[in-house]
Amino acid sequence: MKLSEFAKRKATIHTRDIRLATHPHKHSEIIVEGTLIDKSHRDTFDIIGKIRKPGIIHHIAVWLLIKGNPLKIAHAEAQMYRVPMDECKSTLVTTLEKIVGVEVKPGYSNTIRKTIGGKNGCTHLAHLITIMGQEIVHGWLIDKRRQKLPVPDSMENFTGNEYILNSCKMWSKGGPRWKILKKALQQKTNQA
Repeated sequence: MKLSEFAKRKATIHTRDIRLATHPHKHSEIIVEGTLIDKSHRDTFDIIGKIRKPGIIHHIAVWLLIKGNPLKIAHAEAQMYRVPMDECKSTLVTTLEKIVGVEVKPGYSNTIRKTIGGKNGCTHLAHLITIMGQEIVHGWLIDKRRQKLPVPDSMENFTGNEYILNSCKMWSKGGPRWKILKKALQQKTNQA
């Protein structure tokens, strides 16, 4: 039996829903919003044996103001609507200021985890901000492409190349999207 079929027949234990969205701001800035909701679907016991009923465990929202070229976090806000312990909320006071100025580039995820994850803050908050990295890139690129841009003169002048090239198999050097862009560059050169 396929795992997908097996999973359909079993009760759900836990779910994590994550929603990411990008909003335009001003002067080519964007606001990236992330929400994480963890939910238990069965009775559990906490560490001291107290029973916990099914329901929301974590409901955390984050808003990041992003400035471009290079992409970096200019301001961060968060809200913990639901957490297992009230003390969890204290991590907001000491963590968000530490990520202001962080650039969205290779190593972003590790930087966020080391800066505000684990014993330095909140694993759940760090996870949400980490995965917001891809939304930052996609939202920024889509915002930049609201208007038709000319074919770049070279691969180096391709807006967003540092985020797209080699980001997946399709955009790997020699991959399908790479070949399409190279062909467009060649056609532009031949027409000049």
